[in-house]
Amino acid sequence: MRAFTLLIALLILPFVSTAQKYLSGKIFEVSGKGDTSALTGATLHWLHTTLATTSDEVGSFQLKKTSVTDTLVISFVGLKSDTNIIDSSQYYVDFILSNVKTLQVVEVIYHSASSQFSFMDPIKTETLGQRELAKAACCNLSESFETNPSVDVSFADAVTGTKQIQMLGLSGQYSLITKENMPYLRGLATIYGLSFIPGSWIHSIQLSKGAGSVINGYESFTGQINTELQRPETSEKLFFNAYVNANARNEYNLNLARKLNDTWSTVLLSHYSLNPLKQDMNMDGFLDIPTGSQANFMNKWNYQTRKGFEGQFGGSYLNDVRQGGQMDYYMQHDSAMPHYGIGIHSEKWDAFAKNGYVFKKPETSMGLQLSFLQHRQNNFYGLSNYTGFQQTFYANYIFQGIIGNTNHKFKTGASFLWDDMRENYLLSKYSRLESVPGAFVEYAYNYLTKFNLVAGLRADQSNYYGLFFTPRLHMRYAFNNDHTVVRASAGRALKTANILAENSFLMASSRSLLVEVSDSMKPYGLNPEIAWNYGLNFLHKFKLDYRDAQISLDVYRTDFVNQVVIDLDHDPQMALIYNLNGASFSNTLQTEFAWEVKKRFDMRMAYRYVDTRTQYSSGLLPKYLVSVHRAFINLAYETKNEHWQFDLTTQWNGPKRLPNTSSNPIEHRRDPYSPAFFNLNSQITWKTGTKVLFDIYLGVENALNMRQSNPIVSASDPFGKYFDASMIWGPIYGRMIYGGIRYKIK
Repeated sequence: MRAFTLLIALLILPFVSTAQKYLSGKIFEVSGKGDTSALTGATLHWLHTTLATTSDEVGSFQLKKTSVTDTLVISFVGLKSDTNIIDSSQYYVDFILSNVKTLQVVEVIYHSASSQFSFMDPIKTETLGQRELAKAACCNLSESFETNPSVDVSFADAVTGTKQIQMLGLSGQYSLITKENMPYLRGLATIYGLSFIPGSWIHSIQLSKGAGSVINGYESFTGQINTELQRPETSEKLFFNAYVNANARNEYNLNLARKLNDTWSTVLLSHYSLNPLKQDMNMDGFLDIPTGSQANFMNKWNYQTRKGFEGQFGGSYLNDVRQGGQMDYYMQHDSAMPHYGIGIHSEKWDAFAKNGYVFKKPETSMGLQLSFLQHRQNNFYGLSNYTGFQQTFYANYIFQGIIGNTNHKFKTGASFLWDDMRENYLLSKYSRLESVPGAFVEYAYNYLTKFNLVAGLRADQSNYYGLFFTPRLHMRYAFNNDHTVVRASAGRALKTANILAENSFLMASSRSLLVEVSDSMKPYGLNPEIAWNYGLNFLHKFKLDYRDAQISLDVYRTDFVNQVVIDLDHDPQMALIYNLNGASFSNTLQTEFAWEVKKRFDMRMAYRYVDTRTQYSSGLLPKYLVSVHRAFINLAYETKNEHWQFDLTTQWNGPKRLPNTSSNPIEHRRDPYSPAFFNLNSQITWKTGTKVLFDIYLGVENALNMRQSNPIVSASDPFGKYFDASMIWGPIYGRMIYGGIRYKIK
C-alpha cells in the first residue's frame, strides 16, 4: 500500500515532461519583386551541434529541439543565410530567405491540407489537424472521424445514443486509443469513453493503421488513435464554443491558457453539455436520443527549462448522466405494465504526469510517463442492473540513444500496467486484478531519406497469462525523389477482453449472456485475445493540372490466433460468448485520392473493401454489422479572404449482415442483410480574419433524412423475450441541423 501511495504521489510532481519536442514550420524564398514561394532543400541546423534537417518539396521542415543551444541557422546556396534565436515555447516558425539585403514587409500566405499523411515516418500516420476537425460539429472524439474514410462511426444501439467506431473491419476495442501517447479508453470506458473527450479540447489526432510501436504497449491490433490535447504553450489565451442542434442538445466549451513566465504555462479545459428534449421521431415509443448532461474539466501544466528538464502534469474529472427508454417512462402515464427505462451514469477522474531529460549527446534522452484513473459506472436497462468499478495505474520509462551515429537509433525501457476491475451484472459478479510488468527494445535504421526500418520486441509478464512476447516490424522505402513511398508492417498483439464493458449495448435487449468457460483461473474464464496484423501501404504524390495530388493504397490483414467470440447467431434470445475454435480474420483494402482541384478547393475520395469473417457455432460467417463496401467523398472550399469555408461529405455504406433472427415469430424477424444507404453531411463556416477570431457555423448531418425503420425488435413489448435494440445498421434520428459559434483570443 505504501508503494502504491508513493506511485500516486509521483503523479503530482512538477518536474514532468515529454521526452520529444520538435520545431516545425516552412521556409520561403522572396524574389527581388517581392514574390514568395516555398523553398526546397534549405538547410537548418542548431549552432555548434550535429542536429540538422532540410526542407521538403513544399518548404516544410521538422527538427528536434535541443537544450544545448537556442540558435538556429538557416541557409541555402545563392541566398543570404539567416540566424534566429528560438524561444523554448516556440514549436512552429516560418522563415524567409532572400538575396535582397533589405526587405519590405512580406506577408506569406499558403494553403495546406487539413489532413496530412507522413511521407517520412516508417509507420503510416495520418494527422488530423484543427482545420479537419472544424469541418464538422466534432462535439466529441467519436464524432471527429465523420470526415475520415478510414474510421467508421455508428450507433451501438437504438436507445443509449452511444457511438462506436470500427477500423480495419474490427470494432474500436481492437484499436489502441491513447491520450498523448498514454493508454486512455480501456476497460469501462471502451464504449462510452469516446464521448469523454470534447472536440474543442483536441489539438490534433494521429491515426496509424496496423501494428504500432512496442513502446506504447502490446494491445494495438488494428492501429493506434492518439489524441493530442490543447497545449498550454500554444493554445489561444481564450477559446469559447457554443453549440446547439435540432434535438436541443446544447454544449459550452471554455479553454483558458496562460504563459506565466519562461518556465511555466497552464491551460484549463472545461465542458458542459445538456440534452433536455425528449423526442420520438420514428414513433416506436422510445426516445431516439437519450436526455442527460455532462460536466468535464481538465487542467494541464507545462514546465520547461534550458537545462534539459521538461515536463507536464495535470488531471481531469468527468460526470456523465444519460437517460433513455420509453416515452411513457418519462411521461409517468398510468399503466398496469411497467415502463422500460435506461440510465447510464459515468464518473471518472484521472491524473497524469510526463517527465523527461534531454542529454547533450545528440538524439539522447529519457522520459517517464505516469497515469492513474478511477472510473465508476452505474447503469440500468429496464429491470437489469450493471455496475462497474475500475482503477488503472500505468508507468512507462523510455530511454533513447544512438549507436555510433544518428543512422542507428534505439529506444529501450520498461513499463507497468495495473488494472483493478469489478463488475456486477444481474446475479453475476466478475473481478479482475491484473498486473503486467514489461520491458521493450526498439531499433531504428535510416539510410538517407530512402529507407527506414524499425524493429521492436516486448516481453511482458502477466499474472494471468504468464510471459508473452510482442514483436513488431516496420519498413519504409522511398523512390521517385521521395514522392513515392512503400511501407510494410507486421506485428503481434494481445489483450484481455472486457466482455461486459465492450458489449454493454447488448444489455439493451432481452438476450441472456452465456459464457462458455475455457479456464476458470483467467478473467471471465476466457483466454486472452491474440492476433497478428500484416500491412502494405503505397503512397504517391504528384502534380495534376499543376496542383498537388496524392493517391494511396492500403492492404491489411488481421489474423486471430485466439478471439473472444460474441455469437448472436446461435439463438436470437442469447449472446453466446466463447473462445475462438477455428479461423477469424479481417482483410481490408482501401484506396484514396486527394487533389487540390482549384486553389483552396480540395477533393478527397476513397473506397474501402472489408472481408471480416469469424468461426461461429453455425459456421464461418461474415462479421455482423460491418459494411463490405464503403465509398466516401469530401469537398472543401475556402474563399480567398478565408472568411467563408464550405464542407460537404458524402458516404455510401454497403449492406451489412444482421444477426440471425429466423427462429423468431415472423413479426420479430429481420432481413439477413441491411440495405445500402447514403449519408450526407455539410457545414458552412463564416470567420473573421482579425486577431480576435469569431466564427459562426451552420451544418446538417444526414441531410437526406435517411432513417432506419423499426430499429428496435419488439419495441411494443420491451420486457418480452424478443426485445432487442442492438441491431442498428443506420441512422435513427434522421436529419439533424445544428449551429454554433467559436470565439478565440490568441
